Amino acid sequence: MNVKEKPEKQLSPMAKKFHRPILRQLMQSPVYPALRAVCEGNELPAYDAAEEFMRQVCENLDRLMDAANGPKQSLSVLEKETAKQEERLEQLHELLNRHDPSQPDPRLEKKILRLANRAESKVRQLDALEKMVEDNLLHHQEQVEAVLSAAGQAAMEKADETAQILLSRGTDPGNMRPDTLNGQLLQKVRQNEQLVKISQYLGRLREMMRVKRKNATVYGRGEKYGLELGNRLRSVLSSEFGPLAAPETIPIFLRKYQRGALLQHQRREKVCKGQGDKIVCLDESGSTMQNGGDNAAWGKAVAYALLDVTGFHRRNFALIHFSDEDDFRTDIFRPGQYAPEDVLSSASTFLNGGTDYETPLREAFRLMETGEFRQADVVFITDGECRVSEPFVQELRKKKAAMGFTITGILMDQATPGMKFTLAPFCDEIYRISELGGQQVAERLLTGRI
Repeated sequence: MNVKEKPEKQLSPMAKKFHRPILRQLMQSPVYPALRAVCEGNELPAYDAAEEFMRQVCENLDRLMDAANGPKQSLSVLEKETAKQEERLEQLHELLNRHDPSQPDPRLEKKILRLANRAESKVRQLDALEKMVEDNLLHHQEQVEAVLSAAGQAAMEKADETAQILLSRGTDPGNMRPDTLNGQLLQKVRQNEQLVKISQYLGRLREMMRVKRKNATVYGRGEKYGLELGNRLRSVLSSEFGPLAAPETIPIFLRKYQRGALLQHQRREKVCKGQGDKIVCLDESGSTMQNGGDNAAWGKAVAYALLDVTGFHRRNFALIHFSDEDDFRTDIFRPGQYAPEDVLSSASTFLNGGTDYETPLREAFRLMETGEFRQADVVFITDGECRVSEPFVQELRKKKAAMGFTITGILMDQATPGMKFTLAPFCDEIYRISELGGQQVAERLLTGRI
């Protein structure tokens, strides 16, 4: 997509000497490439960015106008004098249409000459005024750049927020058109600051997963270790496609394909765990809302990214929100049976209170024992320490041995690096934000599952 400007003759003095320099300065700013990358081809982020940019500019319009006007009000005078010049040229055009060289009218000719001279002298005056406006803007360049830089940055943040909210939706995340569903989604999310934060984290995670899925190949993880006969076209040796080069030998290739007699690579495929049903135990104690609620938002974003993974693999997903003893909520998402509104309702839940590990794990045991989540793995996301009773430790050990599930622990411990984790002896993997950072933890957790 290329930016196109209107022809010079179609622009007013305000557009030529004030609006156009503003837009050109924005397009030359460091933020513009990033802004364009988010907005290009995405209608709603582009609309929101344009609206935010205009709002910021309008709030500082007096400062920008003063910079362009200078002490002599050059821009305002230029606009008024240009309007007068246009009226004068229209009058001159009418007089010339009335003039008939075959029937000279001295009074009319004198009037035409006087009006033409005035128009010519006004052209020089307008040129001088335009030069003064340009000099004024150049003299106040730093002030103008500061306003436009802030407006461009605000537009970028607004566009990115809109894009992340739309990317975080449960269905058709690539749709950024101004339809009813997107409008309702944006309205609901923006009413809750915490939902906006969750969307920003989740949108980036979903975009990361989308790119990885797009770049992945069906047999990309396997190791070549031999040759075999078959008709798996992605693994067929390039030499086997030779018969397709000539019409008379195409039937040879087709017969070998039908019989599964094409020579192809044999691959040893890695067994990927984590692509089954998932139960996520999410800590929603009051401490997760400290420091602006980043831990609460990040934890939910990771949980709903895992929901996206299980949905992609047509598996069941359960999210157990927990805090104090017996204070929990369980949301179950079955593939193809939930809508974005269900995810929003789940994301709006926040329990507050203390931290108790036994309650969510007992709920996870219950889900596994009912049969629907018999083969599920558990992901446990928390930011705090919690003691568990010895009887429960014994029960957990027996349940894990009997059911064969795995536990992945995610510790949001950036505020308390090295914190002890009561469930550490029972975890197959533990990820600490204090060691890897939130983005790296999320990528490591999700990469083996997408």
